Amino acid sequence: MSDLVVGRAALLVIDMQHDFVDPGAGCYASGAELIVPALAGLADACRAARVPVIHTRELHRPGGIDAGRELDSGPGMRTAPPGEPAVPWHTVRGTRGAEIVAELGPAPGDHVVDKTRFSCFLGTDLEFLLHGLGVTTLLVTGVCTDVCVLWTVGDAFQRDYHVRVVEDCTAGSAPDRHEAALLIMRSFTYDGGPIDAARVIRELG
Repeated sequence: MSDLVVGRAALLVIDMQHDFVDPGAGCYASGAELIVPALAGLADACRAARVPVIHTRELHRPGGIDAGRELDSGPGMRTAPPGEPAVPWHTVRGTRGAEIVAELGPAPGDHVVDKTRFSCFLGTDLEFLLHGLGVTTLLVTGVCTDVCVLWTVGDAFQRDYHVRVVEDCTAGSAPDRHEAALLIMRSFTYDGGPIDAARVIRELG
């Protein structure tokens, strides 16, 4: 095996929820629905190779009490009339928009981590889970490339994980932001060229 996977890998599927994946949703990631087939195939290959699959969900309480600075100007947020609290219009607990799209599971044996911030590490048990699974390489997929994916990849790198962004299994808030985020992440994660799902599946054998 090449240096693509160092030690034990896990597939991290970030926030593939209806409010990000469905065209017309408040926080729609450009082209997110188009990456679902490739991502589903990659997840199946990982399960077959006994590579753990970890899904994250961004979840907010109604009213945005836990949304923090996202309420200022973040994507998918709206400002309420004067005197009323700003309200998040994405991934509110108990709504369909907060659910992971059916094509991606989670399947039996997969893991799910819930979060309220961009980074999948901040305020979650993701790192405890990764340690328990013996993971050293993170195969990162999902949305949005320029928001939650970028913040998570940076945090994983700072924690000394080998990070590999599977580029055809990611989507950003806009095409230009997607490409900019990929450029940034390539510069500090892996110098072996762009990574796609087919390459990872070949490596898993």
